[in-house]
Amino acid sequence: MFLVAQVLSILSCIINVIGLQCKTKKNILLSMVFGGITSFTALLLLHAYSGFILQLVFVIQVLINYIFDIKKIKISKFHVILYIVIAFICGIYSYSSIIDILPLISTILHTITILQPNEKRLRIINLTSVSLWIPYYVCFMAYGNLLSVICIVISNITAILRYDIKK
Repeated sequence: MFLVAQVLSILSCIINVIGLQCKTKKNILLSMVFGGITSFTALLLLHAYSGFILQLVFVIQVLINYIFDIKKIKISKFHVILYIVIAFICGIYSYSSIIDILPLISTILHTITILQPNEKRLRIINLTSVSLWIPYYVCFMAYGNLLSVICIVISNITAILRYDIKK
């Protein structure tokens, strides 16, 4: 299962890197859904349960927001608070050591990320959020996920330079 988890997380890396280079919010969110699915599956196979549960919560959030975006429904403050409360409850439920706090903080930042109206803020907050996974992945020997985070950080910085600072 270790090898399958690494392959899935590398696939997640590819999906996420391509997604962050998209110009539209809809395409970025869609790539986050598919990248998240492969990532949380890899974490489950590695018995990184807190990361798995919080990645699952994140994917559900992104999927709901993707649908809202397509239907041009504005995300309310209630949704934001509900997402954060659900993430917090899941984080407490799956907590087993201090390292499990990092996925919780990352999920809360991701919640803020997916609710951003413009791509520039989305990329900057995402950069901060994904960086929190680095020690978690090292702890659980999730090397494919770690590679994914490093690629996402590089891709995020590239997209920020390309679309946001260049303007």
